[in-house]
Amino acid sequence: MLIKLTDNNCDGLSDGKIYSRQDVDALFPLADKKIKDLCKENEHLLIFPYSISDTEDKIGDETVFNIVSTRESDNVRIGTGNLMGFIGIGDLQIKIQSRFDKNRDDYLLHYMLQRVMSFNLFDLNHNNAQEDVFDFIMFLFPSFLKEAMRQGLYREYQNFKHNDTNIKGPIDIGRHIARNIPFRGNFAYSTREYSQENNLTELIRHTIEFMKTKKYGQSILNIDSETAQNVETIVEHTPNYNKNDRNIVISKNLRMKIHPYYTGYRPLQTLCLQILRMEEVKYGDNEEELNGILFDGAWLWEEYINTLLRKVGFKHAENKKSLGRICIFEGNRGYRYPDFYKEDAVLDAKYKRIGDCKTIEGVGRDDIHQVYTYAAALKSKMCGFVAPLEEKQLYVPTETLVNTDATMSIFGVEISKNVKSYSDFCEEMKVMEKTFVESLQL
Repeated sequence: MLIKLTDNNCDGLSDGKIYSRQDVDALFPLADKKIKDLCKENEHLLIFPYSISDTEDKIGDETVFNIVSTRESDNVRIGTGNLMGFIGIGDLQIKIQSRFDKNRDDYLLHYMLQRVMSFNLFDLNHNNAQEDVFDFIMFLFPSFLKEAMRQGLYREYQNFKHNDTNIKGPIDIGRHIARNIPFRGNFAYSTREYSQENNLTELIRHTIEFMKTKKYGQSILNIDSETAQNVETIVEHTPNYNKNDRNIVISKNLRMKIHPYYTGYRPLQTLCLQILRMEEVKYGDNEEELNGILFDGAWLWEEYINTLLRKVGFKHAENKKSLGRICIFEGNRGYRYPDFYKEDAVLDAKYKRIGDCKTIEGVGRDDIHQVYTYAAALKSKMCGFVAPLEEKQLYVPTETLVNTDATMSIFGVEISKNVKSYSDFCEEMKVMEKTFVESLQL
């Protein structure tokens, strides 16, 4: 059963859908659980940004969904939060798309990921939900692989069995007697070595070889020079690859790798398992296991806007890496991280319906106070918000800040609608993005 929802759906009211308790019975143990707890209990659930505890919005304390009772005791609604993507449990699949894409095929999520992850995609099979998801997660592979490989090729200790004359470890008496009697000069022994060929690199190799057989696979693996080099490195260091060992390799990777240095390999490992799982590769006995890939809408919107503003000179502060911070107190104290700023300008990305507000007063008080603080600290002459627009913005709502010559405005990127294909959506979005940048009047 496939359930399609939108994010932030007001406890299911905006989706207007009602479900039988019996049909969604598998969701009840998972509803209202904090995201950080779900991730601990379900290793194959991947939520981005991966370090959820480091995000300003603290999405780890939010929930993926909640079950809401209706007047009829046998029926319920499903409420959603700020996450988009897809999850599955048993035969139940849930696809959560952006509320700014309501009544359309899930174009906005795919487009933002395309821009943030730096891949080009103009054809998605939106007539087949499962193939659509499969194509979608394959296009994430290069970005995940890059992030992991920038930490170096994963290595771990492995046990190897040898039978030759070059003894490097303890002799295995039983195996030696079985293989070398009568004696022919060889010795059976074992070694423990820090190896680049291990269960995880083998899993990545199996994923690469599997993707080569798919519609977009070969193009994805050669999408840029860095990806092609990473693929070549994995292939070079997995000489014992055997297609027939795929199920064995998958089973050995069911437990996630937890390493204090190779942190980038955890999400890559999960993604590889997701790719292989979509091809009906069955593993594990737990039909109630939750799996999927979800993205925080606020984080993704901010990263998408960054792809537009960095081209016109804006800096993007990164809280996680302590980069781009400003201070609001003397003595280099009181760190704050405005989303985007440059000389005389500061902007805050908001994945909210403030883009269609006619005046600044329509924006939340806390949001106004936050941007006002940034503007005062940076002595900016222009500040404001960048939000999704559901309709074309006829003018930019602007107010002058008291006792200054600075202004606060609501800027936005209109989300294309009424298009017949994803390629048309991409082309229209380029026009909308140009209009947004021009509205900044930099």
